[in-house]
Amino acid sequence: MQLPKLKIYGIDVVKNLLFFILFLLITLLFVAFLISPAIKNFKDIKTNYYQKKYEFEVTTKVYKQKLQSLNALKNKNRKILNVLKRDFNTKNFKLFASKYMQITSIKEINSTDYKGEFLKTTYIVQSKITSPKNFYDFIDALKNYKSLLRVYFPIDFIKNNDSSINLTLKLEHYKLKPKNEH
Repeated sequence: MQLPKLKIYGIDVVKNLLFFILFLLITLLFVAFLISPAIKNFKDIKTNYYQKKYEFEVTTKVYKQKLQSLNALKNKNRKILNVLKRDFNTKNFKLFASKYMQITSIKEINSTDYKGEFLKTTYIVQSKITSPKNFYDFIDALKNYKSLLRVYFPIDFIKNNDSSINLTLKLEHYKLKPKNEH
């Protein structure tokens, strides 16, 4: 089959048209087989990116809410947390208790683990008071002391000849364990 010859200004229009159609076919095949899978892959990656971005934003939002509630809880319980971090200081305790009694001795008995996260230290306190009311006022004032203390019953009251009362009590101090012992 012979192609017709149509020439305009010395250019074979039919041949050029066939070459142009061949060029378009090769370009379309190139797009279909090489660029199209890359575009599909790009769309999959883009979809995955936006899913992960959404999950990240949701997780970040939840994290910020929990951090905010944790900080609010920490601020609300700051006094308790500070109390649990303090060591027992006998000089400060004697100064605190001097309003209610005259402490003659404080002996540390033992220090034990309490519920896995706390240290409980037991002390025997011997003192003199003028009336039992002073002791009960001391018990009421312990809630405002800067360490967490518990008076352990029974308490020994022994009357002296000089109208004072010898008082022996067991005192427990609680604090958080240091981090390296966990």
